[in-house]
Amino acid sequence: MATLSLIHPYPATGYADRITGDDHVCDVAIRGCRSIAELYTEALGKLELANRVTELRLFTRHGPDLDRVLAQVQLDRPEGFEMAHAHLPTGFVDRSIPTRAEMLLDVVHGLVSRLALARGWDPTVLEACRQHVVDNAFEYRWSSPPKSSPDRKHTAHAEFRLPPDGYGRARLVVTRRDDDTVVATSGEALAFCTSQGFARAAKSLRWSDKHEVSFVPYDFVRAVRGGLVRLSYERQAWSSTVEDYLTVRPIPAGDESLPAFRVEIQGRGAAAPELPSELRFVGGGPIQSEQITRFHHAFNHEMERFAGPAGQDWWRQSGIRLLDVQISYETDKPGVRARRSGERLRVTVDRPDASLATGDPTPAAREAALEVVDLVRRRTGLGPHPEYDD
Repeated sequence: MATLSLIHPYPATGYADRITGDDHVCDVAIRGCRSIAELYTEALGKLELANRVTELRLFTRHGPDLDRVLAQVQLDRPEGFEMAHAHLPTGFVDRSIPTRAEMLLDVVHGLVSRLALARGWDPTVLEACRQHVVDNAFEYRWSSPPKSSPDRKHTAHAEFRLPPDGYGRARLVVTRRDDDTVVATSGEALAFCTSQGFARAAKSLRWSDKHEVSFVPYDFVRAVRGGLVRLSYERQAWSSTVEDYLTVRPIPAGDESLPAFRVEIQGRGAAAPELPSELRFVGGGPIQSEQITRFHHAFNHEMERFAGPAGQDWWRQSGIRLLDVQISYETDKPGVRARRSGERLRVTVDRPDASLATGDPTPAAREAALEVVDLVRRRTGLGPHPEYDD
């Protein structure tokens, strides 16, 4: 069986000189989380926690109205990966770099610990993962295997580290083989932002002759790689050459006097007993025509009414934790169907393109919403929906 072995702050990749995504707060958090995630992953893999999927993917959201960091993990059984969200207040970027790192570690450790309770793992074993991050001062480091010089007198290896700006730094180290004495160390060049990128860059390490060794430090994809780190021996001394491929986008230093935000961890989904009952419209598709687009907009409006405050109060009387409503436009015939799984009721509205009227979609969208209400009432025994009791 697979084991949970990867913490993935999404997106894990990007360009060093550009913002990650389109939000400044999220950019700082994602890049600050990369080293923490690499270190936590390094220790997590050793625990061999049996799981259906190997990855916990962490998405970041900016919550301007928040007064805390809110981290939520989906506890229902995953399809391709475990999923979590970190919601960050605007003031997150105003905290110092060490304070931001401590909050991000609390997020990662808290999410995995909450997931452990849902998956039946012993959460106390995860303390070793948290401590591994602290013991390494929140900075992931990796050294490549040594490569011997043509005359077999020296070896060279690349050393990488991943600082809080989310992009690596790499240098060359030359060691004398007979006594393991370091005889030369290069300056640092910009490297990529993942351990996989470090490993790809290390494969470029080459001795051109017994007096010169070099490698390409920045390796994203074939079309986005470059830079140069070189050590050369001449006139009885080693000299270093460093060329960067890109410049790295800076991150704010923050104010050391500002305290950390409180980090709140929540489970999400039907398997999360800490959350109240909820009904929600989760969308659907595919939206491939103008006719579907118009109907979908009208149905969205109906679902806002259906899942509004009155609808939430109505659903809480069902005794079921979660109601998910979705719509599909690629079925053979129109209808509404439901499936119950534990503490979740899923309702799917089927509306093939050919069944949609060409005129005003509002009446058809309302009729679809009424079909949803009728089916939910039959499945749960609920009374009339307060917004559709007419």
